[in-house]
Order: sequence, then structure tokens, then C-alpha cells
Amino acid sequence: MANFTGIVKRAYPLQALDPKAPDGGELGTFGPGVGPCGLEASRLMIAVLENRTTFETFQVFFYDKWADKVKFLKRHYKLKISGLGLVQLQWEAGAETEERVQCIVVAEKSLLRKTLHRQPRLFTYPHGIGIQVAYEEPQCLPESDQLVYLPSKKIVSKDQISRSVAPKRKPLFGVQAPPRKKLNNGKRALEKATISSPAYRYSALSELVDGYADIYGVVVNMTLPKTTSGRDLCMTVSVTDETCPTREKAIQINVFYPTIDKMPKITCVGDIIRFHKVRIQRYQENIQGVSMSKLTRHLVLRECSGGKLEQLTCSETWTFEPSDEKRTRELIKWSRTSLAEDTTLPPGCQQAPKLLADLKSAEGFVDLVVRVLYLDDSDEPVRLIVWDGSGNAADSDPILEQTLRDKNVPVPAKGLLMEVIMSSCWSLVRDMGFVKGILTWCRFRNLTIAIDEPIPGAPVVPGRLEILRFREGTSIMLMPDFTLDVQHRISLLNGSTGTTAASTRANTQAKSQLPSPSHKPTTSRSVVAATVIPDHIQNKIPVTPLREILNSPKSPRKFHCLARVRSIWPADIEKICKLKPDSSSEFQYSFALTVEEGNDSLNVIVYGKDAEHFLHGIPPCDLTKSTSSKTLLEKRLAALLNSPNGFHWCIKSYSVSLPPGHSAEPRTAVRYRLFDTLLQCS
Repeated sequence: MANFTGIVKRAYPLQALDPKAPDGGELGTFGPGVGPCGLEASRLMIAVLENRTTFETFQVFFYDKWADKVKFLKRHYKLKISGLGLVQLQWEAGAETEERVQCIVVAEKSLLRKTLHRQPRLFTYPHGIGIQVAYEEPQCLPESDQLVYLPSKKIVSKDQISRSVAPKRKPLFGVQAPPRKKLNNGKRALEKATISSPAYRYSALSELVDGYADIYGVVVNMTLPKTTSGRDLCMTVSVTDETCPTREKAIQINVFYPTIDKMPKITCVGDIIRFHKVRIQRYQENIQGVSMSKLTRHLVLRECSGGKLEQLTCSETWTFEPSDEKRTRELIKWSRTSLAEDTTLPPGCQQAPKLLADLKSAEGFVDLVVRVLYLDDSDEPVRLIVWDGSGNAADSDPILEQTLRDKNVPVPAKGLLMEVIMSSCWSLVRDMGFVKGILTWCRFRNLTIAIDEPIPGAPVVPGRLEILRFREGTSIMLMPDFTLDVQHRISLLNGSTGTTAASTRANTQAKSQLPSPSHKPTTSRSVVAATVIPDHIQNKIPVTPLREILNSPKSPRKFHCLARVRSIWPADIEKICKLKPDSSSEFQYSFALTVEEGNDSLNVIVYGKDAEHFLHGIPPCDLTKSTSSKTLLEKRLAALLNSPNGFHWCIKSYSVSLPPGHSAEPRTAVRYRLFDTLLQCS
């Protein structure tokens, strides 16, 4: 039995269809069309549903009596359509595009029969009809942009009597829709909720809509504050709750403040954060929050050893009612189970944290979950000795072991010791409040792998191991013992000194979170390249040949193509990253790839945020200097150019106006730009 669930993203009002009008009338000209049964039907109502889990959309065509029954639908309604007799097929999205989209037809059998008489192979004729439409009506909360939903109601149609004995009669409808209310000056506005509302009414993360909201969330990831193009600093916080229960579904909140002391003092995975008046918006098909310094207020909460709740905020006054404490403790209890079982990765994390024993196979930058055994902040640079139970203790640097003994810190009998070096970033880590609890399990993101520099005056030990550098772009979070990543590493103590089953689980976790690589070159080179594109494009959007892309008459359009890289422009790697306009310190990527398929070639622009996604882990910087970022970038681009095979790409076309002095026709040109494509090297 078919089942479709989603939230109404767009609703086209009930319209009478004129079979004599071209394309069925106004909807055919300016909207999504009249659908598969439009030529036979007399009335039509269309709802565009969005799946809140995958963000995929599909169009639902309600015809004739069904259109009458659901004509009250508006944006933000929750719908669940299920039962026998639902028709699902691919259909053209409208007159302005050649794209075909998934659609569902909800109609009576007689109308379906007429449509099949005109187009016999369009869909399979159902033997019975038993359709149920369940809906939840949204209402605006008082003094809020967020919504509250009324209890679910159902509309039911049944017609399951055998055709040989069934008399002709109208379908039976169950619970009817509410009578149509008079619209407010033609605006299809939602009703205001009449329920009593406290000063703050908190919304579930899965039900957030554009506007301002008050929310609670469990922190699963964060980045340290960094400078922006404006005057404020920015940090990103990823939060979950019971309605967005896994890290991969976390909502990201960008927090802006002019100084570090105003920033939320989040240090630990599992901290609870409360936002008042956070702005909710859609960014790249995801829900995102923006915390603005002059409007939004935050409160960080964590449970102390005695069970008391610690409250941290930059506000002079704040509210904390018994209901707030109840909600906080509910989230703390829920997060202990969730974080202990969650195998997904937070937004922006491409792979699971590695073990120290596996660093030789890592490239350039790495994520780790390690225990900090010792901190030396007496002088610059600050040094941390870290350990995770993996590897062979005999391979540890003897200087690190001696340092622990000198400071009366027990030296682990099993596992490799390594060192994390912090220089200019230490003041930021200190000001954010990490020093107090740093001697515990920590998650480091985007550490740089480098060769150690001996301490001045100390003897140079042959064969010194790699060290890890904490630089701009690296982040840190403290990790509770109950989290899954920490439990994996604790289990190493019960195994051998090498990489154990926990390492295998960690690697399996990493593979399960990555989209399937679209290309895996079989070459003997030490560095091989692959591109990764979103699964819904890889699996559902067919590859378009370059020749068809070049000859496509419509722009803008998006394409999925397969082609090898012939060249990169500029050829000088130092020139592919430039200073931003009106800035003397911020850089941005700007270059082009020439891709080819047979005798056809295409220039694809790689720019800005799309370029940063493509070259993940290598932030824009000054490439005229000899840095680890430049070395890593050279390796990746060389692997891209040296591959004889094709890569999968997501590209979009757009039109630009030619300069005034251009006399030839046409006066516009088509350009192509990369999006949603990630380069992987291993």
C-alpha cells in the first residue's frame, strides 16, 4: 500500500479546468501544469509536498471531488496520503523546464479510466480505491513566527466493490474537511492559535519554519569563533533534539558577536543550549539558524557533578523557570542514550575520527578523538600529549614518556603517545573556557599532520614521529565517556596493542557515512582521486553527455555529467586563490576546470563556497607561501589531472550579458559552474 508523507511547500488554489484552453489554462501556462488527468478533469488542486527528512519534493494532483475536499490546504500543512488506488509516476514539472518530477494522482476510478483511454500506457489501472488523506492544520503562535499543529484529521474514500456487481454510485467520503473560511483580502494566511501561550514557547527542531523561533537543543558539534568579512566573529553550533535525533540531522546555528566574551561558552558534546529569537532560514536545502548579536539571546546549560545545572550566558538578566529546568533535564537524559548509540556524523564531517595508529594512511588533515594526558601552557607553543589506546606503546616518542614521568602522570602501558602543538590559537581556546576540563577525552577536527620541530636546546632524536598542529580552522570539543567514539577507544584497552575491533568499527562507521564515491580509479599512484556527489543525484539523475549540455537551449539548468579533467586554469597554483575585493587578509578560490568527454569539452568555473566544498579541508589562503595547505592542494590537483578516467560532476548553466562593445549576436553567453561536488584523495 502506497504511503506519502510531507509538509505542503506550495499550494495552488482550486481551479476550474477548461479543456479548450491551451495546456489547461493558467496553471498550464504559469504553474506546474494540469497533470496527467488534466484533459479529462473539471477541477484541480495541486500541493507540492516536501519530505522533511530528505528534502525531496513531489507534486500531488487532486482532481474533481478530491480537489473539492482538500481545497482548504495551505503552506505548512502536514499531509499523509496512503491507501489503494494512488497513482505514482514521473511528470513534467511545468512549461518553464524540461525537468521531470515525481507526482502522485489522487482521483476517482472513472477519471483514471478516461485518462488511460487517451494514454493507455501512462500508468496501471487500480482494481480498487481506498485512499486516506490525513492532515494536521498549522496555526501561528501568538507573538511568534513558529507554528503549532492541531490534532490530525482524516478524509477517506472507499470504492472496493468488484466491478462486475458494483452499481454506479459516488464514492463514500468519511470525515469531511472543515468548511471553507473567508480569506483575508485574498491572502491565504494561517489562523492564529487561540491556545494560551507562555512568554516563551519552544519549537521542536523538525518543525522550524522561516522566521524567528525559541529553541532548545543538544550540542553535538561546534566550530571555534573566527573573523568574518564584517565586524563580528562567527561560530557554528550543531544541535539535535528528539525530533532530529541523529548528528547527521542536526540543525546548524551560526552565532555572531563582536567579541569572544559574548560567545556561547560551549565546551562539551552534550551541552544544552537555549536560544531566544533565533532567526530560522533555508540555506542550500537545509534549515539553518542565525543568532544575531543585537536580538538573539542564548543560555548554555550543563549538569555539574553534584547534579546542579550550571548556567552560562552573556546577558545581564535571563529567565529560568521550573519548566526550563524540566526541559533541560529531559534533553540531558535523552542525549545520554542518543550519543551512546548514534553512528552518524555531524554536518561538515566527511569521515569518522581516525585512530592514532592509522595516521600514516591519513592525508594532510585529520579528525581525532583522543584523551589529553598532559597540558604544558607555560611557554609558547602550548603542547598537549594525547593518547587513544591504539597503536604500539613502543613506537611512542621517548621524550613524551619522560615528560609524563617528570610530571607524575601515569604512562599508559598500551597505546601510542603523540603531541598536539598549539601556537596562536591557544588564546582562543583558553578564552572559550576549555582549559578547566581539557584533561579528558577530546574531539579535534581538522588537525594538520606535520613533522615535529625539536625543542630548542634539546637533543634531536632520530626517527621522531609526526605531530599534530592545531591551527586556524581546527576545532575542539570535550567528549563524555558515554559517547560512542569514546567507547570505541576504551574498548582498545581490552584488546591487543595494535588496532583492534574498535578501529574496524570506527572505519566501518566512516564508510557508512560517506556517499558512495562516483569514481574509484584503479591506479598504482600513491594518491588517487574520486569525486563525491549527493546520493539523490548519483542514483536518480541520469548522466547528460557534454554535447547535450552544450546544445541545451535553456538556461539556467542543472546537469549531472561524467567527464575527465583535461586542464586547470590558471595553471600556476599560486593564482587560483585570490584576495577578496576590498580585503587585505581574506582569500577566496577562483579557477576553472576544463573537462572533456570524447571530442567535446566544457569549461567549468569553481568559485567561492562551491570551491571550498570541492577542496574540503583546505580553506582559502595565501598560496604564494610554502604551507601544508599548498602542498596538499598540489597533491589533490595533480591526482585530478593524472587520472585517465572520468569523474561525476554537478554543474549548472547560467547566462551572462556580454560587454557593450560586443557586436555579434547573441548578446548573452552561457557559463557553467560547479556545485555539490566534493574531491576526495586517498
